[in-house]
Amino acid sequence: MADFFKEMLTDIDKLSDEQVNQLMAALEVKRAGGQTTKDSIKEADEIPLACPHCGSISLKRHGKAGGRQRYRCKDCCKTFCETSQTLMHHSRLSPAQWKGLLLGMVQNLTLQEIANTINTSVTTVWFNKQKVCMTLEEAYRNYAGQFIDIVECDEYYTTVSFKGKRDPAFFINVLGRMPRHHMTLEEKMDYLSKHGLLEGLKKDPERLEMLLSSGNTYKRGISNDQTCILTCKDRSGYFLIDPVCVGRLETSDLTKTLAGKFASDAIMVTDSHAAYPAFAESEKIQLEQIEPGKHSKGAYNLGRINAEHAKLAAFYPRQEERNPATKYLGLQLKLFWWLEVNGGLSTQEKVDTLYDMITAKSELTGTDYESIANRELTLNTKGCFPNKV
Repeated sequence: MADFFKEMLTDIDKLSDEQVNQLMAALEVKRAGGQTTKDSIKEADEIPLACPHCGSISLKRHGKAGGRQRYRCKDCCKTFCETSQTLMHHSRLSPAQWKGLLLGMVQNLTLQEIANTINTSVTTVWFNKQKVCMTLEEAYRNYAGQFIDIVECDEYYTTVSFKGKRDPAFFINVLGRMPRHHMTLEEKMDYLSKHGLLEGLKKDPERLEMLLSSGNTYKRGISNDQTCILTCKDRSGYFLIDPVCVGRLETSDLTKTLAGKFASDAIMVTDSHAAYPAFAESEKIQLEQIEPGKHSKGAYNLGRINAEHAKLAAFYPRQEERNPATKYLGLQLKLFWWLEVNGGLSTQEKVDTLYDMITAKSELTGTDYESIANRELTLNTKGCFPNKV
């Protein structure tokens, strides 16, 4: 062990800045005692300045709950702790673990890597990551400004995913296909029989045959197997990204997402997609479309937005199956958006900024596990599947 410690100290200069930050996060969690316990949560040296409910400064200590010091307001008689009305409330993570989680998000680590670093479960990491992304979604909604000058707009497509969905009836009766598992014919029959669906399907031989003969591959080209992510960026750096629909982009999807977002003198640069002209006409802005097979039209090109698409592809490597489930895609993309908008900050500054956001008083609702797990899709499903899956 002594030799290992000496080797680590000798090689520490070889670590990158991100590796140093990750090591520091792990050490902070280790020093805090890993998973939050009554012994690892230290009692505050001073009573908080004001009640989060009424603002009164007349407070007193009021026992502990889960190891955390609670307080009681003498005026409104409500009780609270330091994390009340913040996203950290009802969390079993210590401050050190929260910072480790945020660092993992900034570094785009997998859920398992973050869980290993902060010594907790993958489910806990997933749940709290969604809550952080909900805070970023609120910041996205309040993202003030308009597109000015030259604005590049394009679509990015990713596979529709029902990752985590376990209901066989949803795949068979709603989607009309088998789950995309590699199954032999015998395994497909066993799957249908095990879940009580085979007898009913035998009454419709054509449908049964279609299900059994269907493969695990996705449809070619742009189809209802694909989610359209609309991305727009102007030369000042104003950037928007949203999953808008299943399949091919339509003018109504553009209007719902981008109406009122363009200055009157803005120039919209796009590919030759047929959905853009009607939108540009309704917004009364100039449109420059690049013809198929060409990379530019005079001074206009899609270089900036294509660079964002390359970053997005690296953020969710397809070969690692990192793409989130479609119903969480909008949430997860807000993390990508926030990291891009705050690209000038250092890793530590990003972590500190996010930590300030989650420790600030929050009026967000629906941050409990059940609400997050049952959230509705915000994109246009075009009737291919329900908005709540």
